[in-house]
Amino acid sequence: MPRVLVLSGRELEEILRPEVLVSEIEKAFVLYSSRRTVTPPRTVMWVEGNWWGVMQSYVPGYGVGIKVVNVIPTNVERGLPTIQAIVSLLDPLTGAPLAVMEGSVLTALRTGAASAISVKHMAPEPGGSIAIIGTGYQARYQLRFVSHFYKTEELRIYDIREEAAEFFRRYAEHLGFRVVKCRSSREAIEGASIVIEASTTTTPVIEGAYLSSPAHVISIGAHTKDARALDDGVIRRAEVVVVDSREAVMLETGDIRIPVESGLLSTDRVYELGEVASGEKPGRLTKEGVTVFKSVGLAIQDAAAAAVAYRLAVEKGVGRFVEL
Repeated sequence: MPRVLVLSGRELEEILRPEVLVSEIEKAFVLYSSRRTVTPPRTVMWVEGNWWGVMQSYVPGYGVGIKVVNVIPTNVERGLPTIQAIVSLLDPLTGAPLAVMEGSVLTALRTGAASAISVKHMAPEPGGSIAIIGTGYQARYQLRFVSHFYKTEELRIYDIREEAAEFFRRYAEHLGFRVVKCRSSREAIEGASIVIEASTTTTPVIEGAYLSSPAHVISIGAHTKDARALDDGVIRRAEVVVVDSREAVMLETGDIRIPVESGLLSTDRVYELGEVASGEKPGRLTKEGVTVFKSVGLAIQDAAAAAVAYRLAVEKGVGRFVEL
């Protein structure tokens, strides 16, 4: 009978450190943009008014990953994560299941890694502050991964939920940041060099008029085709717009679909992160410019992260095997 490794969220956090995961996810993005992966569009369904997705991909050198994920904003009231998921890793040659792991932590880790890759190639010179709009579950991982590559002492935060902002303030101060709790998203982003949107908003919370120059904007929210976290002003000011997948963002987020369909943004100005990471496309044109990275998340990230976790867990004796 197959022996399957089971990994908890705590174990994933233990082994998937930024210094390891970022380079592996970067390789997966390059493979994706060079059309060497097998990555069908995710299957999306709405259950009781909430978004569910099934994501699958084969990434050469990593394996086949399948994730079932949901986004349930009202889980905040239940004391549960708004994003929950489970990920399976399978051998691409035999089809045998290799591992099953907690998916919400894996999602947060690989999403943080993607943002860090964008910072690595697109951010202005270090020294400015980081602003985070939306201080929920994902924000912790965004801060952890982005700050690994962009060194700063000041962190500016804003959330419509005071209790979330306060919890995150204590978390960030424990990490050594000087935290400024802001009264609005405008106050948070003014003067910031890195601006991260990690909210559940459907309307813009980052306005181009208030961005400083230089700046790098990262948006991981607004994950439906009519939702926006970035206003037209952000798109107008952006000298470079980078996405995880041109196909995916046109299908799944208003942040790119709406500006393209209105004629504000042409698709030939939209680069993929894998193209930037390989050097095929530029991540930044000038020292003083504004750059944008918009991510909706790809199954390649889950497959690659799961494969790295499996390899490291076996090496370190982490997790437990079960027979099916």
